[in-house]
Amino acid sequence: MKRELVPFLGFAVGLLMFCLQAFAHHGGSDYDTVHLKTLKGTVAEFLWANPHCQVIFNVNEVKAGNPVHWAIETLAPAVLKKAGWNPQTLQPGDRITITFAPSKKGTPVGLIRKVVLPDGNELTGGSVSGSDPLPVE
Repeated sequence: MKRELVPFLGFAVGLLMFCLQAFAHHGGSDYDTVHLKTLKGTVAEFLWANPHCQVIFNVNEVKAGNPVHWAIETLAPAVLKKAGWNPQTLQPGDRITITFAPSKKGTPVGLIRKVVLPDGNELTGGSVSGSDPLPVE
């Protein structure tokens, strides 16, 4: 009886370890995917790195006139590359219009949907399955 229990317990422990790692990756639950936001701003930095690229840009607040620094998360570089992006797509000083799902907490962060480049071309935030992960409305 004990010999039959050992392989089962080994399998159960292995499965549990795998499942815990699967839950370690975050999802998009921190973002308001219903009320997308579109802002115009100036690129401060574009980080092309795994696991997610980042677009850091500044937007002047209408009321106070102070710049607000936004950090917009994208998908992985490999996914963005398939959507037409490259490490030089955004340069510091570029004026862009970006549409994203904002943080539900009200902080200046978000998850990208699309960007309008200085030359007027549009790029989506990419996708894993061939369609934008959350449609642009």
